[in-house]
Amino acid sequence: MPEHIEVRFREATSADIDQLTRLRIRQLVDEGYPETSDISADLGQYFSESLENGSLLCWVGILDDVVVSTAALCFYQLPSTFSNPSGRVAYVTNMYTDDAYRRRGFASHLLRKLIDEARTLNYTSIRLHASSHGKGIYRKFGFTDSQGYMDMRL
Repeated sequence: MPEHIEVRFREATSADIDQLTRLRIRQLVDEGYPETSDISADLGQYFSESLENGSLLCWVGILDDVVVSTAALCFYQLPSTFSNPSGRVAYVTNMYTDDAYRRRGFASHLLRKLIDEARTLNYTSIRLHASSHGKGIYRKFGFTDSQGYMDMRL
């Protein structure tokens, strides 16, 4: 494997759904969830509908036409709270890099893209649940533990 590899980053499209599905399943398995059922069709439908209706914004890292890294923001609405009067939530999900390409800055690059997108869309915070593997990167970007979530104020 050469020391320097050329990865392209771009917003995911419907053409990426199979690869997003593949990486999501690998992510769940890596996080210790047992594969008790085939969720491929459900994931494919979710990605298709959510990318189409704008409730999911996903970025990918691509090497030789293969998605090797992914990160997404899921947008939803909650009732207003004192700390979030609009109730609008941007939630980081599907943050995963293929084992062979970890520790090369892909996740940091994609997380930076998500943060920029949330700011552009006028979200005031980003939420996520972090696996034990991911907490370090989120803390590096300024996320803090908050009520069972990790949270970052923008």
